[in-house]
Amino acid sequence: MEMNEKLVRDLKKKFEIESYKNEAEAIDYWKKEVDLIYKKKYDSLSSLQVDLRGLMERMANRVTMLTRMAREG
Repeated sequence: MEMNEKLVRDLKKKFEIESYKNEAEAIDYWKKEVDLIYKKKYDSLSSLQVDLRGLMERMANRVTMLTRMAREG
């Protein structure tokens, strides 16, 4: 029994570490996307809104895909 408990603890720890790495990568990706929009010179507020709307749509599409994959997987 002790071996199984240790194995479960080790697997949980590995899963958590991998989960943290994946989350950090995802946040870093979206931060870079926001940075690109932030650094861009805009002539008007409406052009900024267009870029922000595009980013929000891409994020929403990604969430939808991941949700669908989680249900199927």
